[in-house]
Amino acid sequence: MSHTFNSTSKRSWLKDNHQKQKNRSIQLGKEAIDLLVNQGIPVTLETISDKSKEIDPSGRGIHKNTIRSNPELYDHYKQHSKTYKQKQKSHKSRFKQFTNVKRAEYQKLTLQRNLKNVENKYMSLTKKELVQRLIQAEQYIAEKNKIWITNQFELFK
Repeated sequence: MSHTFNSTSKRSWLKDNHQKQKNRSIQLGKEAIDLLVNQGIPVTLETISDKSKEIDPSGRGIHKNTIRSNPELYDHYKQHSKTYKQKQKSHKSRFKQFTNVKRAEYQKLTLQRNLKNVENKYMSLTKKELVQRLIQAEQYIAEKNKIWITNQFELFK
């Protein structure tokens, strides 16, 4: 049974209130970002949220998710945030690094390696990067199995 609510009023007061809150968030966020840039403080979601609480007359400020969910404010954040840009660059370079794994790297693996370091390396990868790495490892194992079976068959003759 589906319940639908048929509203008879347009509730313009609610739309007006929502628009005021949205404008307040944009204004506070942009002011906080500009202050952080002028003060030389790194622009992160956390610092924007903290700075907005300092400059807000009511002391409420804005939440980090408000910055993410508001496209205009999030674009302003991306333009001024060095950490956001660094994160984007490092993610791209790290992904290229692990998608171009050479087969020779698998031959260099030894049993005496530090497994904690290996675990840390894999924990820093994204799901997509892990899947790519797993596919490459399976391909390498399949090729080596084929070579081994061929050699065993030749020895049997």
